Amino acid sequence: MTSNLDRRPGLGGFLADSMRPLFSSRLLVPVLVLVVLLTATNIVILLNRPIPHQPPPWPFAAAAIARVAGLFLATVAVLRLMTGSSRPAWRPDGAFWLYAATLLLFMAASVAVEVAAGSGRGPAAAVVRGVLVTVGTAPLAAWFTAIAVERPLAWRPWPWFRDFGRWLPQLIFWGLLLATPLNILHALLGDWLVDGAGRWFWPVALVDGPLSAAGALIGFALAAEAYRRVAQH
Repeated sequence: MTSNLDRRPGLGGFLADSMRPLFSSRLLVPVLVLVVLLTATNIVILLNRPIPHQPPPWPFAAAAIARVAGLFLATVAVLRLMTGSSRPAWRPDGAFWLYAATLLLFMAASVAVEVAAGSGRGPAAAVVRGVLVTVGTAPLAAWFTAIAVERPLAWRPWPWFRDFGRWLPQLIFWGLLLATPLNILHALLGDWLVDGAGRWFWPVALVDGPLSAAGALIGFALAAEAYRRVAQH
């Protein structure tokens, strides 16, 4: 893992240190898994949406389960490889299960923020929700990453709520500038697909999967750098 002396100061330094692990060949497999998973399961789910008052079709249920399980597994692998964790990238150990439970709570919190921001649709509503989710969850980034990668298990949050000046403003700035716009566009494309994109369904669906993966990977890279700056200080 990079030493504390190698962390570069300022907004530009934070971004450079964040993006550097994304170009590692070790990430090729989990990145491909993430892109294929998000694209394929989204298409299957959209093509097999349940009819009201009827049980969901089995392809819908299978794709939903595969999406959630695969997302947990690929996310933990990406974070462990990005941070040089001593934990095996693909092993579903105790840290993996704690991270999965925490991520479910994180998703629930994100949904709560979105609901609090209003249920409106369209670009304006998507922007408000995207900004609120980014800013509201940013302080948790170092701890959530630590849960997935640290040994022993990083179940205590308070050691990771410190040194905010070294990472939190930078994380929020770059998150809003880079990850949030991709996530907003992903949300808008998702609404279009759900409403029925007509002859544009396949082009939009095939773009939406890689787009959502790109937004997630940038978010992981920024969170991993926040973790490194807390862990190495």
